[in-house]
Amino acid sequence: MIRSSERHPGGAGLNTSTGLAILGVPCYLATTVGDDEEGRYLRHHLESAGVDVSHVQSQGTTGYVLSFVDSGGERTMFSYRGAASIPLEMTPGLEEALERAPLVLVSGYGLQDAEQAELYLAAAGGVGKAGGIVAFDPTPVVGQLARGIVERMLAVADIVLANASELRTLSGCESVESGIESILRCTPCLGLKLGQCGSIVALGPAAGTSRFLGASGIDQTELKPAILKCPARQVKAVDTTGAGDAFNAGFLASLLYGMPPRAWGDWGNSMAAQVVVKKGAFLGTIDM
Repeated sequence: MIRSSERHPGGAGLNTSTGLAILGVPCYLATTVGDDEEGRYLRHHLESAGVDVSHVQSQGTTGYVLSFVDSGGERTMFSYRGAASIPLEMTPGLEEALERAPLVLVSGYGLQDAEQAELYLAAAGGVGKAGGIVAFDPTPVVGQLARGIVERMLAVADIVLANASELRTLSGCESVESGIESILRCTPCLGLKLGQCGSIVALGPAAGTSRFLGASGIDQTELKPAILKCPARQVKAVDTTGAGDAFNAGFLASLLYGMPPRAWGDWGNSMAAQVVVKKGAFLGTIDM
């Protein structure tokens, strides 16, 4: 029985970019929304949060997600991507923005279509060559992505932001410990989301020579190999939709502010905790 229903803005890119903007990090979202009422609705929420929408393109029909939440706050999602599956036009303005970006986050959702994946991989590679940090959230669809696309994304990424299930899929390892070791062989940093158990920030040997130094000004002595366990604040979950996206925002904001690695996990946990105690993924205000 469905007891109630509500409409909320959402989507991985919207959730993370609004979280970053609310935390004071200037950011833009590069995506496609429909040229329709729903697309204008999403633009309004992005602008209200302070996100630059100059690279949000409009065509087609806006997609949507049906998210069913059980009594324990866990959700089951059914998605129609709509306009989000339409590859972006690489405009001169977007090219310039990517060249200057200190960090880009690529969502696994954007790698489902071959043409779109090639555009995102090229953009991520360009940011990396310019000295920016490349972060990758594989998302729950990672098991549906072409393995070659995933391997190319991991090769260019400085940070992987994954939950335990996604880690198993990426690494092919059943244990968390083995999965972490596997990811750190190709990527300098892993932010592992563990829900009520908090998170782990894992740094590999490449972290000390990675792009973290130039893009964020973090002290090199903080970037030695380590497995940092970051406990979560215990809250009663109402709706876990968007918790991983909120974690990404806290993690990346603290990194860009030059904080040490343990703060990346702590900020991520704090942001996620503030999402799960209410319905919907949109962060109107935060308390850090």
